[in-house]
Amino acid sequence: MKKLSLILLLVGIGLSAKAQSDFLENKPINVGYFGHYYLHPGIKIGTQYDWKSWEKRKEKKKKTVVKNKSLFISPQIGFYVHPKNHSGLLVNADFGYQRVKQKHGFYQAYSIGLGYLTQFNAGTTYVNEGGTITAKKWASRGYIMPSLNMEFGQQINDKMGWYAKGTLASKLFYNTGVSAETFLELGMKFNLGKF
Repeated sequence: MKKLSLILLLVGIGLSAKAQSDFLENKPINVGYFGHYYLHPGIKIGTQYDWKSWEKRKEKKKKTVVKNKSLFISPQIGFYVHPKNHSGLLVNADFGYQRVKQKHGFYQAYSIGLGYLTQFNAGTTYVNEGGTITAKKWASRGYIMPSLNMEFGQQINDKMGWYAKGTLASKLFYNTGVSAETFLELGMKFNLGKF
């Protein structure tokens, strides 16, 4: 499982950083609040690589409406704390569709994600190792975690924007089944090449 998270991270970094100068000029860096079940605080950092982009123009009565559309991949890493329970470290990549209204910079994005979540237990965990019960500090378990995401936001200017993102995910192989997880992200996008 740890190999899978490393592979996902390397693939995401490789896709988004195909050339250092291109990365700095055209890729946003996302930094934001990452809330597990909305309330358990954390932070998430990521970027976005537009795989394919196109423009759609629509003539209306007295104006032309321009929408930029794209298919994207977005590698991310996040960390949150569920007090007195556990801490979570998530490495994931989202694959999705984004639509931007050119006039005001508002956008919507819909994506599916695949990630690897490591949960570190708070306090001491007792583990049965060959018939002997031993105390283990920072015991952890890993889970593959697919997700569905909906995001909206606005590009304020060519340097920055804001976003809000809701995620519904499931930890696979959780105890004897699966679990439902929800996350909320609120943050800023920075275009480092424009500063």
